[in-house]
Formats: sequence, structure tokens, C-alpha cells
Amino acid sequence: MNLAEMVKNAGFAAGYLLPVPRYEEWTRRRASGAFAPEADWIEGDPAAAWPWANALLLLIWPYRPYAPDAALSGYYPASNQSYHAMQALAKSLADQGVRAQRAAVPVKSLLVDHGLASCLDSDMLFIPGFGTRFVIQALMAALPKDELHFTPEQTPFEACIHCRRCQRACPGGAISTKGYDWRGCLRAFEDGPKMPEWVMEKMTCLLGCEICQDVCPLNHFIRPRPLTEAESDAFRLDRLIAGDIQPALALIGKNMKKGGKLTAQAAVLAANRKRTDLLPLLEERAAQTDGPLKDTLQWAISHLKNES
Repeated sequence: MNLAEMVKNAGFAAGYLLPVPRYEEWTRRRASGAFAPEADWIEGDPAAAWPWANALLLLIWPYRPYAPDAALSGYYPASNQSYHAMQALAKSLADQGVRAQRAAVPVKSLLVDHGLASCLDSDMLFIPGFGTRFVIQALMAALPKDELHFTPEQTPFEACIHCRRCQRACPGGAISTKGYDWRGCLRAFEDGPKMPEWVMEKMTCLLGCEICQDVCPLNHFIRPRPLTEAESDAFRLDRLIAGDIQPALALIGKNMKKGGKLTAQAAVLAANRKRTDLLPLLEERAAQTDGPLKDTLQWAISHLKNES
């Protein structure tokens, strides 16, 4: 087998092979509340979680952002594509007798500690040649000894030029001279059908917030791309508000359904973009809905009525 060739054939731009990691310091930081709740699913003891593995393969999937008028984060479609590519790679490895399994590990800390990436003031990870526009997938693997060619550890480096553009642009004030605080990051609060009001007021795109990446000069070499016809149709605000989310889920993954998340974000974005033409649809959907999603729909309705 040729692992590097298999990684390339799966569609990944790079693959870093590391020893099974130890991250006691990261685990202590998580216990102190340093990370958003999404870090809770990361395994705290990799040796115990994957006792059969002798290597960790970190896979890099770069992507281009959408044009600003798309109002859609490019990360999640790329994440879905890279997930399926990672699963295909794991199957290819299994066909050659190599056990491999998706791993929940602190990829940012591992790449920085090995000198393969640098953490910016925005808390985004920078890799030379990819900027911050990439998805990382991780596989624990039991490789034959002749394939254990670990990526050489590099000297940790500083990439951020501390221009403070992200600090000035961040709508929630998550980035400051004191560092990054996830409690001010919009993206950390957009994982369900109900969001804090301050988050809804500041949302400018579906599926996250791209602002710190948009203004970062280290990303200026990455040219945005327009939505394809299929993407534009799948993410129409009226379609998502009505609950017709299957075409969108086909592009971003079924796990993004989460009880009304897409409908909620579409409603908020419609309000913030002053789409008064969608007010009757929002009212119709709110009349048919209960629970947290109804609260979000009513917020959007009230916001639009104040605009009209």
C-alpha cells in the first residue's frame, strides 16, 4: 500500500501522520471551560479509546468560500464532502487489511504542537498554502510497521500579523487583546432552533459566521466562488423556512437537521436581510410550529414588522 497516494486519491490535499497523541494539558483546559460545548465529544484518553491504533492520520480538505452575496458559510458543505471522502479512505484501508476509524481528537492543538499549523488571534488555525479555509478529518489507524512514516515534527511558528482586523470585525466581540473567548462567538450559539437574541441580531449568513476569515489578510489569496445552481436552489430562504430541507441536508449532511436549525437560521437571516416578502410564510410556519423554533420564528416576524 502507498498511504500518501491513497490520501491524495481520496481527494485530500494533505495528510499528516502522527503518533497516537497525548493531550493532558488540553484536557485540563477543557475542564476549566476554555472551549465551547462542541469540544465535549472529544475523547479524553486516546490510548484507551483506540487501544488497537498505532497512528493518527490528520487529513486536510481545503475549500473556497462562497461569494459574499451568497450569505452561506462554505465550511459545512466542505465538511460533508470531506467526511464522505474520509469514510471512503477508511474503506480503502480496510480493503488492504488496515483498521481505521474516525477519531474525535483536538486537531487544532495537535497540529500547532507539531509545528504544522499556527493559531491566529481569531482562534482560527492557519496552514501555509491553505490559509484558514480547510476542514480537518481524523482517522486512528493500525498501520503496518513499514507504513509508519510519521510526519516530521516542525518548530512551532507564529503566522498571525496581529493586524486586529478580525478583532474590529467580530460582531460578538469574541476576539480582543486578551485573546479569544468562545462566549462571544456567534458560531458557538447557532447549533439549534433557538439562539440568544444578540446572536440573531448579528447573524449575516447561514451555518456559521465567516467574518473573521473574510477580513484575514492570510486568506486573501483564496478567491470566493458563486453558488452552483443546485446550491442556490437548496438554500433558498423560502424553501428552508417552509421546512423543505432535504436538498440542503444532501449538501451539508443529515446530522445538521437538529430539530429546526436550518429553518431557524433561514428565518433569522430573512429578518436581517429585510425580506418582508417572506413575512406571510414566516407567519404560516409559526402558526404550525411549537417549541423553541416557534420563538425564533416569532422573533423574525416581529423584526420584519418593525421594518415595514
